[in-house]
Amino acid sequence: MSMTLENGLALIILVGRLGDVLSTLFVTPNMALEGNPVARRFKWPTMVGGFALCIVPYFDILLAIMVAVPSLLVTASNLSRGWMARALGEREVEAIILRAAARGSLATTLGMVWTAAVFVLLAAGLLVWLSWGGDDVALYFALGLGLYGLAVAIHGSFFFIRVFRRVRNGMPNAA
Repeated sequence: MSMTLENGLALIILVGRLGDVLSTLFVTPNMALEGNPVARRFKWPTMVGGFALCIVPYFDILLAIMVAVPSLLVTASNLSRGWMARALGEREVEAIILRAAARGSLATTLGMVWTAAVFVLLAAGLLVWLSWGGDDVALYFALGLGLYGLAVAIHGSFFFIRVFRRVRNGMPNAA
């Protein structure tokens, strides 16, 4: 039995979504370290609803490529940073972040988050440029990479704005 492109992409998206959900729960079971405010507030509906993306390949192959890329990269990011939360515990990592925020600057923090996102977007732009006029698969892969860059910027910003607001309001121990 050969796997169709649609089934293969659906499987990759499923793996990416499973990876995102499981790595999130592994790193931050109480969602204290979650950057996405929607996922933080509506944990289970958001996590379960994300699996609906697995049907995208049956409607549009190129869009499915664009969906698969950020799912895989979010999982990789969660796991690359998750070791500390597993070693110290979610609340201790949160306390460290709050202590750092008390000594730091929101502007500097957001500047670094956005600069990191810009570098991801530059990589996406490079792939767009290299694929221009010829390779739709590479173009949609690049667009998926760009979506990931935007997610880094947006969710990172929301996360750190929330952290700095908590410090400013004197609520370092509340989630």
